[in-house]
Amino acid sequence: MDRSRLVAALALAISAVSLIVGLFQIGAARKSQDFAAPTGALFSPGTAGVALIEVHGPIESGWGGPGRPGADRIVERIKQAESDPAIRGIILSINSPGGGVGPTKQVYDALMHFRKQKPIIAYVTDIAASGGYYLASTANKIHAYRGAIIGSIGVIMIHANADELLRKIGLSVTVIKSGRLKDSSYPFRNMTEEERAMHQKIADDAYEQFIADVSEGRKQPEANVRKWAEGRIYSGVQAKQEQMIDDFGGQDEALASMRAELKTKDDLPILKPRKDFWEEMFAGFSAGERIMLPALTGRAYYLYPDAGEIRNLLNARDLAK
Repeated sequence: MDRSRLVAALALAISAVSLIVGLFQIGAARKSQDFAAPTGALFSPGTAGVALIEVHGPIESGWGGPGRPGADRIVERIKQAESDPAIRGIILSINSPGGGVGPTKQVYDALMHFRKQKPIIAYVTDIAASGGYYLASTANKIHAYRGAIIGSIGVIMIHANADELLRKIGLSVTVIKSGRLKDSSYPFRNMTEEERAMHQKIADDAYEQFIADVSEGRKQPEANVRKWAEGRIYSGVQAKQEQMIDDFGGQDEALASMRAELKTKDDLPILKPRKDFWEEMFAGFSAGERIMLPALTGRAYYLYPDAGEIRNLLNARDLAK
């Protein structure tokens, strides 16, 4: 390589590194500004209104990622809205098939704490299934479109057995463990009956928590919630008949319900939290393209599979043929 090409390559490499470093610095700066800003600045400083909290896509632990609502990020925004005297309530926008048991419960608790101070009105555009409905139940009133999918109250734990697939590709697995049940969740063999019973107890405990929390949130007897449960799904029309939601509609109807809840005719602008740098950069990405149903983990989920997850499972099945 001659000197001119070497210099050009070096300059290009330096430019690429500088760009990457700059992007990280901008992202970090936006993040620090959100946390360092005065109370209310996460939304719109000095403006009275209602905060829009969005739960769109599968619910994850941590801060999530592009198109994926992390529980820590959602809870942080709920707390910001709660402590801001200019925020009079939350409009909770839900379009989620649910997610992990832990992060769903984390967000539920934060919303219920908020509801003790200020009202929450939820609306469902497409789906509030499993953990998505769990969170919707925290609202003083739930709106949904007539064709929305509602419900799927239940818990799922999936244990895949990849033994046959591994044999086909000539791969064997040797497990070294301390503790007789230590490898019960690994996808290299079938579960024993003892292991199945152990995991079933975990799912049952999470299910009972689900029932109790929805009962508290919706102010409905547990007997009513159990009628809705067992993984059943409902259209918006059916859900209203079952009193799982309160009325039809979307954001406009939710805002009207918020005014009624607050007993005011005041203008209530909907205030959106500032997105950080990475949220803005990846705003157009779809979570469904990247979230795979965690079939190999054995963890408990309040989850109803979306189209992207079903497609990933079908791809995995085809690979095993």
